[in-house]
Amino acid sequence: MKTHRGARRSKWIGLLTLGLAPLVVFGSPGVASAASTVCLQNADGSQSDIAGNWSTPDKTRSVGVQQANKTWQDWVWRGPTFQCPWNVPSCSYAWQESKTTGWQWSAGLNIKVPSPLNKALSELASLTPSYGRNGSTTTSFTFTTNLKPGQKAQPIQVVERRWTQGVYQGIYHSTGKSCLVSPTRPNGKAWQYTWSPNERWGSWTTNMKVSDYGSYNVWTP
Repeated sequence: MKTHRGARRSKWIGLLTLGLAPLVVFGSPGVASAASTVCLQNADGSQSDIAGNWSTPDKTRSVGVQQANKTWQDWVWRGPTFQCPWNVPSCSYAWQESKTTGWQWSAGLNIKVPSPLNKALSELASLTPSYGRNGSTTTSFTFTTNLKPGQKAQPIQVVERRWTQGVYQGIYHSTGKSCLVSPTRPNGKAWQYTWSPNERWGSWTTNMKVSDYGSYNVWTP
């Protein structure tokens, strides 16, 4: 897994565009010194640069850089419909039941990295904030909604999400010097790497889950 040294830092991050807002950082920064070296081995024996993962002392993290100002809703469940009678001044309605709905969608995750890092896509996806590939929502519909004569209402469960974009931060760069990764693997091709904790590279976009809740859909026929 390798990136060109010239393709570092801010060239991956565009200026905020209309309709997008700054976003906070996800994850925790590494603590190792950038000057220290560690002996690491790529699966193919190359000295390509390496994104920090579960097997390395330091971890690459996802950094959110911009997001859409507006969210949108997925209605994951619609309950039975109730209609307020036409011959009353008004009425109130509460479904008075509890509902648990499981849901699953594509996260809409899109990862762009330099081509030598394509082998790390699954690892990068696991550390990237996402809409959530699956989950469940539980709501007790004991709350009441007020209706006008003839209006209809139905309980609904909603998952709210937001388009979000970010980059990756932290990467291991090879020094070009070979090393012995383990005495039990004397023929393994390993290399010395230095950890660059603040270097930003690549990009990701995803439809991130913001919240989930229960409500009533109310409309006039």
